[in-house]
Amino acid sequence: MSDVTIIQISKNDLVGMLEEAVSKAVQQAAERSQELWTAGDVAKHYGVCPRTITIWSKQPGRLPQKQGGRWRRSDILRWDRDRQSLQK
Repeated sequence: MSDVTIIQISKNDLVGMLEEAVSKAVQQAAERSQELWTAGDVAKHYGVCPRTITIWSKQPGRLPQKQGGRWRRSDILRWDRDRQSLQK
């Protein structure tokens, strides 16, 4: 006979755990790919026009640092996660 363990978890807790796991997996994939984003790519990510990204990039602390004139996708995703965790 095997032992059975029952674990109770709320729907909200489960959703949060799954979102965190997916976010980490996406972050790891982005770090492995070393993909670089243009202002247009970052604008698409945030749902704004490229001109807005140009303006934001001139404001200290508004976006992560560029790497050779572009942003690393992994830096943008990490930036988002860090800002989101500060809001909680």
